[in-house]
Amino acid sequence: MVQEVREIDGVVTTLCHGSADDQQAVLNEYFVPDAYFVHPLCRVPSFSNMTLPFGGKLESRTFVRFIYEWYRILSPKIQIAINSKVFDQQHNLLYLTIHQVFTLWFVPFGLWQAKVKLVTVLELVYLPVDEDGQLSDDGTVIPPDDKRTRYRYFIRGQEDNYQMTEWLKFIAPWGGHILWYAGQLVSTLICSFCAMLFWPLTFLGPNGLKRSKH
Repeated sequence: MVQEVREIDGVVTTLCHGSADDQQAVLNEYFVPDAYFVHPLCRVPSFSNMTLPFGGKLESRTFVRFIYEWYRILSPKIQIAINSKVFDQQHNLLYLTIHQVFTLWFVPFGLWQAKVKLVTVLELVYLPVDEDGQLSDDGTVIPPDDKRTRYRYFIRGQEDNYQMTEWLKFIAPWGGHILWYAGQLVSTLICSFCAMLFWPLTFLGPNGLKRSKH
């Protein structure tokens, strides 16, 4: 397992528990400037070097930092644990199975609390780095074909995937996921009923079903 994969636990912990300075340091260390972020409740598209009207440049990684800062403000005592991680080296994807307890600090007695499970997919990119192991930020081109050139993985983007029952715990923590769960059971019964009702059609096979449409 590559070093960056071994270090991912510390990266996640710092992003969720660290100070604003710590969060920014980790993002600069492990995320590319044009990193993207996808979550059921927010999204950051990938962009870099966006010129501001009054001067200066803006990159998508800055908005990823804002999201993590706000996340930390809303739930300063969040509990989070990585239960498993799998690195698909062929496609440069790192899969993390995560459990977290998200509690809004301003709601008393922990009444607004979301105990959720999610799968985070990190898209990685293998890039040449300087002697300090960092991407060049001064415009210097690091030759990728130089045998002395070092490479390391950076996070190109993050996508958090929740089942609907888990996602509802954020916006309807007092039973919303239970109603959805019940709806899923009803849907299963409907599927089962329809499967038994139209069972004779299964003998026709795919080609028979196509002919029956004409």
